[in-house]
Amino acid sequence: MSNKKSKKYTYAFKEEAVRLTGLPGKSAASVARELGVPAWKLRNWIKESNEKLGRSWEMDEVLKLQKEIKELKEENEIWPRRTLQGPCRKVRLH
Repeated sequence: MSNKKSKKYTYAFKEEAVRLTGLPGKSAASVARELGVPAWKLRNWIKESNEKLGRSWEMDEVLKLQKEIKELKEENEIWPRRTLQGPCRKVRLH
């Protein structure tokens, strides 16, 4: 059995490594080599980052839709009050 400890990487290190892969001419394999990180590990970080961005986008969309629903509900509450206020005016056509 091997008592080899796995190396721990900080969140900032992972984030920077993923950012570097987005630079022109930088592949995941080349960045992994430069940083001394296994390529499979860097690819996992990239995948996790993309999933996180996807969730972030979805959350933004949910919040936007919730705000729109709230505004529409408020409009629906105001309209009946506006139509019931004041006497009904009859329009006389000549």
